[in-house]
Amino acid sequence: MDNVVELDGVTRTYGSRRRPVAALRGVSLVVSAGTFVAVMGATGSGKSTLLQCAAGLDRPTSGRVRLVDRDVTRMREGALTRLRRDRVGFVFQSYNLLSELTVRQNVLLPRRLGGPRPRPLDEVLAEVGLSGLAGRSVGELSGGQRQRVAIARALAGRPAVVFADEPTGALDPATGEQILQLFRSGVDQARVAVVMVTHDPMAAAWSDRLILLRDGEVVADGPTPDTTSIAERLRATVTDPAVLR
Repeated sequence: MDNVVELDGVTRTYGSRRRPVAALRGVSLVVSAGTFVAVMGATGSGKSTLLQCAAGLDRPTSGRVRLVDRDVTRMREGALTRLRRDRVGFVFQSYNLLSELTVRQNVLLPRRLGGPRPRPLDEVLAEVGLSGLAGRSVGELSGGQRQRVAIARALAGRPAVVFADEPTGALDPATGEQILQLFRSGVDQARVAVVMVTHDPMAAAWSDRLILLRDGEVVADGPTPDTTSIAERLRATVTDPAVLR
């Protein structure tokens, strides 16, 4: 399988030289096409920083990041912006939609900004359960519908990878399950890679691979177990991370 995300010895340090804060400490991992990866860990473990560095939204302090076979650590900002626009999808808990625009306008926004020709709009909206709502203002939609719009926008341009940061955190369980099924379908049918940060073992159980972080380091990386085992391993990252190695 083709590798779409590669991190090699990535560190990310914030703060001053006198008081540095290490968010990531030498993280190395590879994500292949057609793989659903869940990233978990306690608050402050480096989950969101890992996602931001992997997606080219933040520059690592050291190490290398390759995104869709491009070394993003050496790219100029303009080229990096075009790479994210053309090959990467983003889905966040806050949706990141323009509420004054319609569903159609939000989904097609990357194209208006010069992105690749998207898939047929009706086809994409049908996949996410929004048929007939193309002309509806996003501000009139429920939270679950807005998240579906965000996913439609992320998948419309045939991305190689979708990065999702707590995409079900603000949704009720039933709607969250529907959102996760959409990710699962994208992975299984279109071979999109999905990298999802989550705190919810039930959400993580939809993934193929589970990565656990503690204090900016990967302490476990392997096939995703059942929900109960995920919860136990997550607790172990706090109480006794040695058992995960």
